[in-house]
Amino acid sequence: MTALAVGVAVGYYLGTEQGREKLEQARKLAVDTWNDPRVQEKVAGAQTRASGN
Repeated sequence: MTALAVGVAVGYYLGTEQGREKLEQARKLAVDTWNDPRVQEKVAGAQTRASGN
């Protein structure tokens, strides 16, 4: 029953113009954050530590 309620809520949210706008805003924020040089510096450091180099 919970899965059905979540599915209906997500479908409604994505089916409305406001919902799609909010989703696009969230996507843009995620992309901007990922492309931030400070974030990429941390990612590179984590990759280096993970590879043991």
